[in-house]
This record gives sequence, structure tokens and C-alpha cells, in this order.
Amino acid sequence: MAALGRYFRVVFFMIVVFFFIICFQILARLHREEEKWDLLGGGLWLEESVDYGGRLVVDDFDEHDRDNISVSEMDIKVPIILWWTPLTGERGKVKQCDLGRCFFTVDRHFKDHPKTQVFVFYGTDFSPKDLPLPRKAHHEWALFHEESPKNNYLLSHEPVLNLFNHTATFRRHSDYPLTTQYLGKLEDLTDKKYFVPTKSKNSLTLSPLVYVHADCDPPSDRDHYVKELMQYIDVDAYGQCLHNKDLPKKLQDPLTMEDSDFYKIMAQYKFTLAFENAVCEDYITEKLWRPLHLGSVPIYFGSPSIREWLPSNKSAILVSDFSGPKELAEFLNKLNNDDVEYEKYLDHKFANVKNEKLIRRMKMREWGVNDYTRIGFIDGFECFMCNRIHRDMENLRVRHVATKNHYGCPRPKLLHDLENHDHGKLDMWQQMYDRAGFGAKTLHHYVLSGRNMTEAEYLSHLDKLQRQHGGNRHEWVLEER
Repeated sequence: MAALGRYFRVVFFMIVVFFFIICFQILARLHREEEKWDLLGGGLWLEESVDYGGRLVVDDFDEHDRDNISVSEMDIKVPIILWWTPLTGERGKVKQCDLGRCFFTVDRHFKDHPKTQVFVFYGTDFSPKDLPLPRKAHHEWALFHEESPKNNYLLSHEPVLNLFNHTATFRRHSDYPLTTQYLGKLEDLTDKKYFVPTKSKNSLTLSPLVYVHADCDPPSDRDHYVKELMQYIDVDAYGQCLHNKDLPKKLQDPLTMEDSDFYKIMAQYKFTLAFENAVCEDYITEKLWRPLHLGSVPIYFGSPSIREWLPSNKSAILVSDFSGPKELAEFLNKLNNDDVEYEKYLDHKFANVKNEKLIRRMKMREWGVNDYTRIGFIDGFECFMCNRIHRDMENLRVRHVATKNHYGCPRPKLLHDLENHDHGKLDMWQQMYDRAGFGAKTLHHYVLSGRNMTEAEYLSHLDKLQRQHGGNRHEWVLEER
């Protein structure tokens, strides 16, 4: 009987504890709802769903006016940050950041709300035909762009960059730098999961170099360089560009380039041709970080400042150190036959990363890559903007203005003056870059005038600028987004 009594007391105690837990959760939820109600003027909390007066926001944001929804009178009590190009897909939520709260949304109905302060643009989708104009005195613009500079040459010209107040780009001098976006963690550089010892590599019937690129004839002019390099040293080209070797069928889709089986194949090569598709300071992609992770020595061309990001002084071979493909091939052939010298380029695999600047930057980086224990860089940039707004409201600081250091990239040029070089594709990239320069001045003019332009007006003003500078207009129309 005593044991039965103890059993019932334990059960009763568990029921009481469970009851209090449920009550606590209910009270906490009610408290959160009260906070939400207060933040949005007692009228609306937008997190799990969006419902304005019983009408759901439409999925097609380009036709956001078709339901005649009005939000201008909503008494929202926190700053609104509107993704004009809807990268996040967020209908609407209040986010708590370090210095305060902000309301984030992709819903363009908030364009004219008095609390809307920042319009955020994703660089690839930034279009002169689609801007939130007129730009009011308290409106700020933000640029988020981690992709290649070839995606939108308007952003390489200062008249457009000066329109932005907050930036998150691959450039280290942007407000919220994304330079190391393709390096998951520092430990990847010392990781030996896929590492193949040099003696094992020597025993394989593979070319010493591997080239895997699907974006052919980009503005970096890499394919022409590698084509000549192939005359002096064997290269296995698995991608669409200069293709001469097939991957296993299951790995032929470019989306499988993060597959462990693909990694195992790439790790067998002594050298990896790591050429970016465009040249710009700090534009560094998986082209560099992947071979460093796998234990293959990258032959790198891209960011002029790459030495500042390498794990050690001898962890990559830089194309810019050689007069041309022939000299580079001679060096690689020699290194391929000298295991002792070759392994000096793999020092980061046998010892710790020695680049203190890289170590500090990775430790300071608040966001993670495929790491669910840390925030992503989109969330990080959102809170960066929100914190900046709250700080500026308190201190009444001067408005921030972006410069070319935040993104600007140089005009495409020949990687190397090769014999029988076909200039056609490069000429096209150069024309696009030059045209964007005139377009940037035209766009700046219309933003300051406070209205969107028609395509005819845009081309007419661009014509005028080109005539003033002695240029001939290239026949073109604004690309449809």
C-alpha cells in the first residue's frame, strides 16, 4: 500500500507540473501577442500569415496594385524595411535586433507608408525600369549583392552606387562584407576528409590539372587562356567549357558540384584551375575555396587582392605571377615532378592556417554558411540595417552614402594577349560595361528628378550623354527582368 501511495503522489506531482508548464506557455504567448499588438498600433501582427482586411496579399508582387489594398494608415510603430526586389519572400514580420525592432516585408503596398525607411534591392534584379520613386527625403536604399559583377554592370559605376546608403556585397569595404561567403568555416581549410596523399595522386592516370566551368566565355576571358595552356600541359575539362572528359552520369548536373562523390574526384587532382568569371577586388568564390578544402592546389585568377585571403603564402599559384600560359605550364610541369616542392603548397593541410587576417575575419563573422546554429548573412544584414536606423535616429548622424569601394568593379579586359584571339565575346562584355556607365549617369539623373522613366526617355538621355562623350550608342533596349 505504501508503494501504491508513493506512485499516486508521483503521478499527481507530474500532473501539477504539466499543468503549470501549460499555463506558463499560454501566459508567455499572450505576452508576446500583447507586444505584437503594441508594436503595430494594436492593429496587425504579420508573421505566419498576412491578411489585410480579409484579403490575402497576392503572390505576384509585380502586380501588387491589382487588389487596391491600402496600408498607409496602419499605425505601425517601428521602422519598415521593404525588400523592393523580393529576395526573402517575407510577407511581414517584426524582428528584434540588438538596438531595436524593425518590420520587414516584401509587400510593395508599404511603399508609401510613413514608417517605410529603407528599400532593399538585390543587385542582379536592380532595374532602372522598376524603382520606388519619387524618393522621399527620409527614404534610404540598400544594396545586397553577393553574385558576380557581370550580372549587373550598373553597380560598377559610382553614379548608381551613390544612390545607396547601406551595402552588403563581396567587397570587404561594403557595410556588411560577404567576402568569405563560400568558405563555410576555417576548419575546412585543414580538413582532410577528402585529402588524397601525393603518392596516391602520382599513381592515378589523370591529367595533373582539372578545369570545371559551365559558364563559358565570361568577361574574365578565362577560356581563351586555358585553351592555350592546354597546348603545353594536359588538362581534364569536365564542364561545358573546353569539355574533353566526362563525369559519371549522376554527377553531370551542375547542381551536383557539392556532392561528396564529385569532391572525391576533384580531390585526386594535383592542381585545379580556379578562374573567376569576372575580375573584381574581393570577388572570391568556391573556385578558390573548394580546392583548398579538398587538398588540390588552386591555379587562381580573379581578385587582385587574393594574397590577403589565402591560408598561407604558398597555398595557391597565381596566374598573374606568370607572363603567359607557356611560362605557367613550364612551372607546373616542373612542380608536378617534384613532390617535396609540390607539398609546400599543401602546408595548410599539415599545419594550422597562418594568415592571421583571415583567422580574425572568420572569427569576427557573425553569420554562418549551412550552419543552423548561427544566423545567415541575409538575416544579419537585415539586423545591421535595423540597428543602424535606430542608432542614427538617436544620434542624428549624417546619411551614409556608398562609393565604388563598396562594389565598383573594373572594365573587362584581355587576360592575356593570345595569338589568334577571338575578341568578339570580350568586346560584347566591354560594350555592356561602357553602356552601363552611361546608363548609370542617366539613372542618377532620373532618380534625382523624382520620377520613373520610360524606356524611350532612358535611351534618349543615354544617347545625349554618349554624343557628349564622343560615343556611339549601341543598339539595345532595357532587358526584361
